[in-house]
Amino acid sequence: MKALINSLGNGRCIGILLHGPPGTGKTLLATSLAKEFNSSYFIIDGSPDLDRRDIEGNWELFNGDTKFNHGPLTRAIEDANNNDISFIVINEINAIRESEQISLNSLLSESHINLISKGFERYSLKETSKLVIIGTMNKGVIGINKLQEAFEDRFLVCPEITYPPKQKEIEIAIKLSGCKKIVAETVVDAARQIRKQAIKDFSITKIFSTRLIVNFCLIVSNMSPDYLRYNIENIIINKLGENQEEKKSIAMILDGKLFEDNLRKYLVPNSYVKSGIKTGLIPPRATEAKIISNFRSKVEKYVFELGNGKYKNKNGSLMWKFFDWFWQQHRTSLKDYIQLTEKLGYHKVYKEFMGQNHLYNGEITFTYIKWLYRNKNKDLMDFMRRICPVLD
Repeated sequence: MKALINSLGNGRCIGILLHGPPGTGKTLLATSLAKEFNSSYFIIDGSPDLDRRDIEGNWELFNGDTKFNHGPLTRAIEDANNNDISFIVINEINAIRESEQISLNSLLSESHINLISKGFERYSLKETSKLVIIGTMNKGVIGINKLQEAFEDRFLVCPEITYPPKQKEIEIAIKLSGCKKIVAETVVDAARQIRKQAIKDFSITKIFSTRLIVNFCLIVSNMSPDYLRYNIENIIINKLGENQEEKKSIAMILDGKLFEDNLRKYLVPNSYVKSGIKTGLIPPRATEAKIISNFRSKVEKYVFELGNGKYKNKNGSLMWKFFDWFWQQHRTSLKDYIQLTEKLGYHKVYKEFMGQNHLYNGEITFTYIKWLYRNKNKDLMDFMRRICPVLD
């Protein structure tokens, strides 16, 4: 793909479509490619409720006047024009509505886009610049929307990303999680057996992905071994098992490989294993204090770089620029923090009015954050100042 990008001349937009099962590193590959070119990148998470304003930009009322906030698409074009090259990564691109897919056609084929939010003003790529759009998708999950043929045809290549060989998967687990080699080998071996059941025997619905291997190795290597059984049940068995039969099959595979016993030996000294495991412990999912502390440090960085006046308007309300910056720069921290608003029941009001969940695959959605900003701005400011304080 590096050779492909280098071989094409400037002044054009290049489309690359990565497809394959979940957790195979499609997004990681896309962002790593951008880093290889020393380029910035903008991530768009595809969803059925994403509209053109989310990717192009939208108007915001500011001090009695209106101001246009550029979206990731226009920001990427501007960045490419200033720095010769830029990348856009669109996750789950086939989840985007057909009308929004069509809106990207002119950019992929003619290197410009007409901003519908600004009276169809043309936003073009310079002849000396290059914009790379990388879409990721799981072809087996079509969902609500279908990838338009004319849209898909504008992508130059469509490589399939599959699970890596065993030794490579072990190396990935070690590098990304920092776990011991023996731990990575044990987890990868069990994962590949469960994956075999899912792909060949169809007795398990979900696949034990490389991403899940990395996440499991990371968690068990950094948490007390007292929580090992809890982590096996909730990160592997309950996550992958769609019903009791599937959960039973997964548990039998792990038991047959002495998965828990072996991991316990590798994670703790032998003396600890002989002493037995403590019971009655309730491991936390994630500590609220850590989430708040982590997000507060990111807010301090934001204020340091952009100033106090860049997160609130004169009337005290929060600016959308604040959330957009975090969505682009520190998405995980923002999602974790916003999920704390569940304690006030905002998500229930959202579901009642919008008719949809505030979570997608267990994570806060961009649409929910926008809804909070538009409908609970003052409450959100109070939440961020008093209840889970991260603002002065």
